[in-house]
This record gives sequence, C-alpha cells and structure tokens, in this order.
Amino acid sequence: MSQLKHKQRSVEDISKLPIVGKKPKTEKEEKFLREVCEYEFINVEERGATHRFSYGNASNQHVFTFDHGKKYKLPRFIAEHVESRQTPVWDWRPDGTGAMNKQLTGQNPRFQMRQKFSF
Repeated sequence: MSQLKHKQRSVEDISKLPIVGKKPKTEKEEKFLREVCEYEFINVEERGATHRFSYGNASNQHVFTFDHGKKYKLPRFIAEHVESRQTPVWDWRPDGTGAMNKQLTGQNPRFQMRQKFSF
C-alpha cells in the first residue's frame, strides 16, 4: 500500500491558506482569524485516535494530521474549521397523520481545539 508524502509547511505558510467557508467581513476580523495561537487537539468522537484532513482550495491546500492530546500552533481559522465539524442528531416524530418525520434535534461535536495560554 502506498502512502502519500506531504511536505511540511511553516506556520507562516499555513496562515496564508485561504479561509474556507464563511468569509471575514472586515480586515480586523481577517487579521484576528489569521492570528497564530497554540491549541491542544481533543478527538471527542474517538478518544486517542489521530485525525487527518486536507484544508484549502484546489491550488493551495495542506494536509493536517492531529494526534489526540498534542499541542499545535495554528491560525484561528483552522481551529474554528476543525471545531465546526459536527455530527447531526436526528429524531423521528409522528406528524399526526400516521407518518413519521425526521427532524434535526441537535449536533454532536467531533473535535475540540483548546486554546493554551502561556504566562
């Protein structure tokens, strides 16, 4: 089985990745999202498991590998992206006509990025 080799990028290169999803409305918000902080990765869904994903667009992307409980220096927009990955919780409820309707009742978080502060 072959493995893909991914070149390691510096934190400065990672902070230059495009912000995927909701775009910042102001320069101040973009500067805040691109600020590099230290985070501890917690895999809530599968404790102790490694999580690997790619982030970016077709021309500029990076593959991240996070180990449960380890600390990483990342821009805020990457941490927000990881925390936004959730599993929907569905419930079946009767609609009064004898049929059952599927309704979204909540979201279960899959991952947590705890910001670490140094004094």
